[in-house]
Amino acid sequence: MTAVIGWVNRMGLPERSFAGVMAVLVGVAAVFWSTGASMVAVWNGSGTYSHGFFVVPAFVWLVWGRRMRLAQLPIRPSWWALPVVALVGPVWLVGQWMALAMPSQFAMVAMVPAAIAGVFGLAWLRALLFPLAFLFFAVPFGESLVPVLMDWTADFTVAALKLTGVPVYRDGLHFDIPSGKWSVVDSCSGIRYLFACLAVSSLYAWTIYRGNVRRIAFVALAALIAIVANWVRAYAIVMLGHLSNNQIATGADHLVYGGLFFGVVMALVFALGAFWRENLSPDEVQAGAAREQPPRDLSGPTGRIAPHRAAATATVVAMLTWPVVAIASAMQAGRPSIEAPAIRPQGGWVSLEQPLASWRPVLRNPAAVASASFAKGDKAVGIHIGVFGRSTAESKLTTAMNRFLEPDGLNPQWKLSRQGSATADWSGRSLDVRTGVLVGSEARLLAWQWYWVDGSVTADPIRATVLQLLARLRGRSEVSAWITVYAREGDESTAAPRVLQEFLADTSASIDSALGRPALQNMASSTKP
Repeated sequence: MTAVIGWVNRMGLPERSFAGVMAVLVGVAAVFWSTGASMVAVWNGSGTYSHGFFVVPAFVWLVWGRRMRLAQLPIRPSWWALPVVALVGPVWLVGQWMALAMPSQFAMVAMVPAAIAGVFGLAWLRALLFPLAFLFFAVPFGESLVPVLMDWTADFTVAALKLTGVPVYRDGLHFDIPSGKWSVVDSCSGIRYLFACLAVSSLYAWTIYRGNVRRIAFVALAALIAIVANWVRAYAIVMLGHLSNNQIATGADHLVYGGLFFGVVMALVFALGAFWRENLSPDEVQAGAAREQPPRDLSGPTGRIAPHRAAATATVVAMLTWPVVAIASAMQAGRPSIEAPAIRPQGGWVSLEQPLASWRPVLRNPAAVASASFAKGDKAVGIHIGVFGRSTAESKLTTAMNRFLEPDGLNPQWKLSRQGSATADWSGRSLDVRTGVLVGSEARLLAWQWYWVDGSVTADPIRATVLQLLARLRGRSEVSAWITVYAREGDESTAAPRVLQEFLADTSASIDSALGRPALQNMASSTKP
């Protein structure tokens, strides 16, 4: 420790300023270490967010480039950091309670500028505004854009194939051409290229431009080109496979070709951006050089800490409060066992011994599962319910990993043709549901999905999460369910929706009652937070 202190004392003031900012960054990461570890795990496990490994070194480089400027600024800890910590802390805590990674991660990153303001002052915060904003690219977000980007890619690819004279039959995200079958899967959405482009183009624009309008315009243009380039990439890969009789650009190598193509496109974009470069005038160069000179008198306002140490101490204590609350809450949490609900047919529906189809939705670690098939005359319906307890990182209701089908065609027996929404009747109330059409060799199915939380139903994952949080805060049961009903699609497109509507109208009360029983058992054996 003595050696470290001596090393710091031998530093010049600019280097001390840089070291101070790095100390704050490391301190926030240490306080919220589990959240930081979850971010790194996503960077390492997902190609979509691997650019996160680039963000932190880029932040360090940006701060290093501003060390001279920071050395000119007084250290005046600000009390304005406390309201920010008071607002962001509960967001982080709720994310921990509900096992929601993204809110916790955004809150953790937001703690860094709050800590900078609380320890060093608002002048330091203003000087580091872009580096601190750039740090938010480290947060893995935007998964909800994937379905939209997939649809756009499929639209463009099919339209381009038709324009170039290739016969094509489309069924949702899947299409057939004379040389074979193709599908637009998650990795074809281009989201990994889009996010990487946003991060790199933001850094590039900040470096070579001085005006914010030009910076924003360049980043927007780069993002647009990234999206369109992904469309062209998808079309080019299909055409390469088609013209080579599927000898090239198929399998894993099409990702390599696509990556090379995208790299060339972005290099051209940055070369184009260089033509808009704004050069500094001689007066601006001289003024900038004057600002970058280190202070001569280290005993001035930059060399001593202003008498606001209480603000810095209060900021640190406020940040430490939230992990302490989270740990205390976790120690009190009970883990009661949950039984699968018994679904009893009503309204003339009878149980079938054989399942309606082999398809099952993909649910990650539910506490219990109930699956059944019912018939009424010539109508047949399947139902699958995954029951969840208190949200954890390994098992939660609203994770994106709970879905109709495995991503990227990992289940070759079934394909997700299209997704949408519909309105159903649930115990006399209107219920919006998510829909999916699943195509397999044995059948074509229409599936409806929604959430059940504490007696309420919704298809909105955000509302479902809020309902879970309210149930926890009120001391009610935290049992929830991911419900799917499905029917075969025949020649008449309206037949399956009518069958599902009738089934829910007849049995929704029974399903609600069946889910209420595990919830009551959970309330009796669980501990309030």
